[in-house]
Amino acid sequence: MSEPDKYRIQCPHCEAELVVDRKTGTILRSEAKSTKPTASLQEMVRRLDDRKQAATERVQQEQQALKDRSRVLEEKVKESMKHVDPDAKPPLRPIDLD
Repeated sequence: MSEPDKYRIQCPHCEAELVVDRKTGTILRSEAKSTKPTASLQEMVRRLDDRKQAATERVQQEQQALKDRSRVLEEKVKESMKHVDPDAKPPLRPIDLD
C-alpha cells in the first residue's frame, strides 16, 4: 500500500506515524498515536490532594531539620569557644610582614 515516492516513519519520541515525501523530505501527513483515556475528575482531585499532602510533609520535615541544624551549629560554636585561648595573639598575615 505504500507508494514508492513516500516513506512511512514512526517517531521514536511520540510514536506518531509520519508520511514523508522521498524527494523533498517534507512531512505530508502525521497520525498521532492514540492516547489512553484520562482519569476521572475525582481521581485527579485525589492525586492532587495526595501530592499536596506529600509536599506539606516535606516542607515540615525540612523546617524541623533547619531548626535542629541551627541548634547543633550553636552547640558546636559554644564547644569550640571553650578551647580558644583568650591570651593568644592573632596569627600574622602576609600583608603584616611588609
